[in-house]
This record gives sequence, structure tokens and C-alpha cells, in this order.
Amino acid sequence: MQYLVQLRAAMQQANKIDAGDGPGPTFGKIIDRFRPEAIYGSPDHRSLIMIVDLDTPVQMAELMYLLTWFTGSEPTFTPVMKPEVYGEAIEAAKRILLPPTT
Repeated sequence: MQYLVQLRAAMQQANKIDAGDGPGPTFGKIIDRFRPEAIYGSPDHRSLIMIVDLDTPVQMAELMYLLTWFTGSEPTFTPVMKPEVYGEAIEAAKRILLPPTT
């Protein structure tokens, strides 16, 4: 399943990261491990979003722990899917119950 993962670093922890080697080495390891489809940072605050495939609850928990320990804040995970999946889901749902007409 794909997830949009959003993260904003706690100020004190972000300052500690910046005073050291910066976020690059740790995020490099996270990228190597989870191979996100996309990853973006924001130029106006210390945050990032990524799209990542997580096949099991263990993978989700592993990424949550890594990001929490590193940044001092908890990430949010939002399930996402490509638009073409909706058609398949709607047809499957219609086999059980038709949608309201009004």
C-alpha cells in the first residue's frame, strides 16, 4: 500500500541535527531502505513529505520509529492510491450494494 508520509521536525531536535552532519546521512539511509517514489522538503520550515510503499504493518512501524527518533516528532501516514484504482473499487462495491441515486 502506498502512503503519503508527512513529517515536521521538532525545533530543538532540528537544531541539533543541523549543528551536526545535517539530515542528509540519516535520510540517505531511510531512502535506501524504503525507496520512496517521491520525497520533497519545504523551503519555509523543517518538514518533508514522501510517497512510499509499505507492504506490512512492521514496515510502517519501522519507518515511524526511525522518523520519530530522528526528528523528535511523530509522522502522519495517509493511505493513497492511483486514480485508476477507484473504478475497480466502485465495481466491487456495486456487487454488494448499489450507491444512492440522490
